[in-house]
Amino acid sequence: MHHTRRPRSILGHLLMALFLVVLAAPAAAGQQPETKTLKLIGAGASFAAPLYLRWFRDYYLAHPQVEVDYQTIGSAGGVKDLIAGRIDFAGTDLRFTDEEAAQIPGGVTQVPMAAGGIAVIYNIDGVSDLKLSRSALAGIFSGTVARWNDPAIAATNPGAALPDLPITVVGRADTGGTSYKFVRYLGAIDPAFAEAVGTTMSPSWPKALKERGGLVRGRGNDGVAASVRAIPGSIGYVQYAFGFLPGLKMAALENRAGKLVAPGTEAFEAALRSIYEDQRIENAADPAGDDAYPMVAVTWLAFRNEYEDPAKLTTLKDIVAEAMGPGQAVTEQLGYVPFPAPVIDYVESQLK
Repeated sequence: MHHTRRPRSILGHLLMALFLVVLAAPAAAGQQPETKTLKLIGAGASFAAPLYLRWFRDYYLAHPQVEVDYQTIGSAGGVKDLIAGRIDFAGTDLRFTDEEAAQIPGGVTQVPMAAGGIAVIYNIDGVSDLKLSRSALAGIFSGTVARWNDPAIAATNPGAALPDLPITVVGRADTGGTSYKFVRYLGAIDPAFAEAVGTTMSPSWPKALKERGGLVRGRGNDGVAASVRAIPGSIGYVQYAFGFLPGLKMAALENRAGKLVAPGTEAFEAALRSIYEDQRIENAADPAGDDAYPMVAVTWLAFRNEYEDPAKLTTLKDIVAEAMGPGQAVTEQLGYVPFPAPVIDYVESQLK
C-alpha cells in the first residue's frame, strides 16, 4: 500500500507547488479580476462568543472572501452600536425593545442563535465538588455569607475541606445580559436581594460586599473567568462555556425542586423543556423540574433589514443558515445546547 500511495503523494506535492507558483505570478491585465473582500463588523454579548468565533472561522474557511469581526462589549454596547450604525450586526442576550428597534431605519431582524446555562465558577484549593443551596448562593452574592467555612455552605458540603478564607465575589465591569439573567435568578430565590439590587444588566452590588472589600470586577464572561482563575477564594458567574472550556471548577446549585444539580447539557435541556412547557416569566427565571439546572438563557443575533451593500444582508443570512445547519455539530462541544428542530425551523422562517 505504501508503494502505491507514494507516487500520488509526490505528484500531489508537485501539483500544489505549481499551483502556488501560478498564484504568485502577476496576472495579465484584464485576465484575472480581483476578488472583493466583504467585511462584516459585529459586537455585543460575550455569552455565545466562543460559538460565534468558531462559526465565523468555519464560514471564512469555506468563503475566504468574507471576513467577520466580532468584539465582546456586552449586550447593551452591541445594541447601542447597531442603532448608531457603527456595526453590521449585534449579539444580545435580550431582544430589542420596540423603542430600540424603531431607531433602526428599515427595521431589525432578531434570531435566537444559542442556548446555554449560567455557571457559578469558584477557586478553592482542595474543593472540587462544591454544592450551594439557594440560601447560600444568595447569601454569598448579598455579602451576608462572607467566609467559605460559613455554616450555610458547610451544610451542603459535609466532609469538604472548606477553608476559613474570605469570599471574593467577581462581578461584571460592563453591562451584560449574563448579569441580567443572574441577578434575575437571585431575585427570584431571595426577595431581599430583589429589593436591594433589582433586575438589571449593570447591577449595583450590596454594600456588605463593597464595605468589606469582597468585590472585584471583570469585563465580559472571559474577564470574570480570568479573575476567578487568578484569585484564590473567589467566586463568579459566567456562561457555561467560559467555565467548561478552560476546565474551571463549577458549583452544583439547588434548583426549585430542592435538588442539587451540576451544570451540563442534560440539565440545561431539562430547564429549557420546562420553560417551553410553562412560559411564564416566573418559570423562565427559576425553572421547575427535578433535573432542571436553575439558570439557562438564550442569546440573539440582530441585524438590519436594509444595508447600503445588499451583499451584507445576503451573507449574514447565509452565515446564520450555516450555523443552524452544519454549525449545530459543534454546539455541545463548546458548552452550548444544540437547537431542536422547531427552533431551527423558526430561525429559518425569520430569515425568509
